[in-house]
Amino acid sequence: LHMGGINMPEIKYCRDCKKLFQYVTGPVLCHVCRKRDEEEFEKVRKFLREYPGANMQEVSSNTGVSPAKISRWLKEERLEVSEDSPVALNCEKCGVRIRSGRFCVECSKGLAKEMMDVGRDLKQSLSKAGERKFDRDFDKDEFGLYYKHKDQK
Repeated sequence: LHMGGINMPEIKYCRDCKKLFQYVTGPVLCHVCRKRDEEEFEKVRKFLREYPGANMQEVSSNTGVSPAKISRWLKEERLEVSEDSPVALNCEKCGVRIRSGRFCVECSKGLAKEMMDVGRDLKQSLSKAGERKFDRDFDKDEFGLYYKHKDQK
């Protein structure tokens, strides 16, 4: 919610504990779960610094952090799979092996282009719709200037 350029907190359910909380930005986690999430992330990060070739199960069993949460951090690009890691992370669009995120560079570029094209097309169609309304309400003189129809007040 926005009010005069200020973000107003929303009420949401925490993704982990399912309790209601005032959400402003970032992961949909309450204060308690966000703090625990950051502590767990730090455990995983420290473990991976010591054992960079560890697989998902080794990381999980040594840190107590679920593989699902570790996978989420990989997709959020907070963690990255090392070159020689046995952990396989694949592009969700083409399936090629990637080190972090959800899409490979090529698919990311393609998706970005598609989004830009859709945005441009939408802007053009809205512009044309606005011009048609503008043309109905105004007349154009020989100098290209617009003025209201005489019958409008």
